[in-house]
Amino acid sequence: MRTGEILTRATAVAAFLCYVAALTLRLRGSLTWSRVGWTLGCVVLVIHVGCAFEFVHNWSQQAAYESTSQQTAALTGFNSGGGLWLNYLLVAVWLVDVVYWWRVGQTYELRSGRMEWAVQGFLGFMWFNATVVFGHGPARWLGVAAVVLLAVVGRRRRARV
Repeated sequence: MRTGEILTRATAVAAFLCYVAALTLRLRGSLTWSRVGWTLGCVVLVIHVGCAFEFVHNWSQQAAYESTSQQTAALTGFNSGGGLWLNYLLVAVWLVDVVYWWRVGQTYELRSGRMEWAVQGFLGFMWFNATVVFGHGPARWLGVAAVVLLAVVGRRRRARV
């Protein structure tokens, strides 16, 4: 495996681990460190996108779209690269959420439940698909372990409240 591929994969894993760590910390009530992890995960995801374009797609939107289309077709039989646009939306939503959290500080926790569910639902859906549905080998098991961890931590939090 070449250095570019390693960097692309490593940044994807690092972004996911930051995502899971930040959510776990948040569910456990550690908002300061959760926000740091949330921000770091978003930054690493942006770096991952840069690595993917530099080392995998040669800065070609068409190549990225075709690659996404091939992966989707292989898994679902549906030949569409539309998932690439969902990945762009993932970056945008996460980035806006990070900026919002830094802007409003502690009142971040007071935002509407609908907004919270929309953001977390979309990000969770995308990460689940990236790791469990489209992931292979260790990435898939890491995704499953993260789902279990977040479910357990979330359940414990609900039991305390």
